[in-house]
Amino acid sequence: MMFYHTPLIAVMLPGVTGLIIYVAHRYFERFVDLLATAVSTISVLLLLSLIGPLFDARVYGRNSIRTTYPWIQSLNIDFGFLIDNVSLPIGAIIAIVGALSCFYSIRYMKNVENKSEYYANLLLFMTGMIGVIFSINLIQFYLFWELMLIPSYFLLARWGTSRNRQNIAFKYFIFTHMGALFLLLGILSLYSFTGSFSLLELPFRLIYVPISSIPIIFTLFTLGFFVKMAAFPLHTWLPDTHSEAPAPISAMLSGAMLNCGAYGIARILLPIFGGSMVSASNILLSLAIITMIYGGMMALAQTDIKRLLAYSSISQMGYILFGFSTVSSLGVMGSLFHIVNHAICKALLFLCVGSIIHQTETRNMKQLGGLISKMPITGFSCLIGIFSLAGTPPFNGFWSEWMIFAGGLASGKSIFTFIGVASTIITAGYLLQFGWQILFGPVPKKLENVKESPMWILAPIVVLATASIILGLWPGLALEFLKPAADYLATFFH
Repeated sequence: MMFYHTPLIAVMLPGVTGLIIYVAHRYFERFVDLLATAVSTISVLLLLSLIGPLFDARVYGRNSIRTTYPWIQSLNIDFGFLIDNVSLPIGAIIAIVGALSCFYSIRYMKNVENKSEYYANLLLFMTGMIGVIFSINLIQFYLFWELMLIPSYFLLARWGTSRNRQNIAFKYFIFTHMGALFLLLGILSLYSFTGSFSLLELPFRLIYVPISSIPIIFTLFTLGFFVKMAAFPLHTWLPDTHSEAPAPISAMLSGAMLNCGAYGIARILLPIFGGSMVSASNILLSLAIITMIYGGMMALAQTDIKRLLAYSSISQMGYILFGFSTVSSLGVMGSLFHIVNHAICKALLFLCVGSIIHQTETRNMKQLGGLISKMPITGFSCLIGIFSLAGTPPFNGFWSEWMIFAGGLASGKSIFTFIGVASTIITAGYLLQFGWQILFGPVPKKLENVKESPMWILAPIVVLATASIILGLWPGLALEFLKPAADYLATFFH
């Protein structure tokens, strides 16, 4: 019986703890950082404990684990969670990034004001994200989607690094709330024709939607997900937001939250609107390539190391969109894998950059250099993130990028694939320039006494760097889940 409630506890525990901290913050101030880290770690362990039951379910011919609780009986809506090959690997990696960000914050945010409120918001943010991933119906999906917005707004407005942080947070709020409204309109429109919010039923109820209405509803959902992913041209909120947030929050925003938008494509657009995805494939591929190239070119022009990584996130969302838009099993598998890899690599790089800023007190690449000799653990971990994100074997990013473009060829999108592959030169260019300028060459005089960061900051970095290597050498650890997921989603392309 306890197993049945595991998804509920894993998703809700961080959020409930965050609310308790909010209400009784004076009692938790001394040890709130350790409490938040412990709670988020428990959530991760609970999610990982679902791997065995999911494998057992597959042995008996079931492709998912479903847990439901009575909720809105008048509308026949249950509150529940869907654990399958799509949601579990993505939800687990988002939870892991959240837990590592809590651990990293113990030292990085040691002297922050209102520490209890900071960790309360961080835990609520984590619940919002993993709640989106495991939601079993669209109403629940939307509520968790909005829950992501509120605590992340306060994390930016109160603890952002810029004097302009409140304006940046407001812009972030307006853009992402606008995306949520598109999503809500799509959800209500779909319900008005199908009479269902269930993600399990909707793929088979699309026949009740008039053909003339399908493109409109599809567009509403697409716009909602594009805002969250910061796909071109709905990307303008991201550079300021991700670059001005504290390093652990940047890791969560870029490594986790953006991937919730990509997950929405996999969970909603592909199975429910598979036919529309096929019809719009060329348009979506064009937008994906523009996003890849624009994000990469803007990253090349940056001297602020956090802003460079922010534009890099836009470019990487283009890769994920490209794979989904190929509407091929191989391309979808590559995108699902790249969601996992992007979470690892981008969180790794933002935490490495946070380590560098913590020790050097500068974000300007022109004022940095030779840090691999002063901060070897941070430096080598940063190189792992750089090479992985650039698609270099034997790191994890190589496999997902290869599958994304192989999927393009498999679906006959040769011209788009050629342009996409050519644009990877830009990715390699800005990443190698970034690595060379801050890690190698002479050490500036004012940085001669710089030392490596404390263990509390290094531990999450080493964990993510190790994960990048392990998934690069043994990609089957993730593909064991993601290949069946991609094959399943491909059945809806018609």
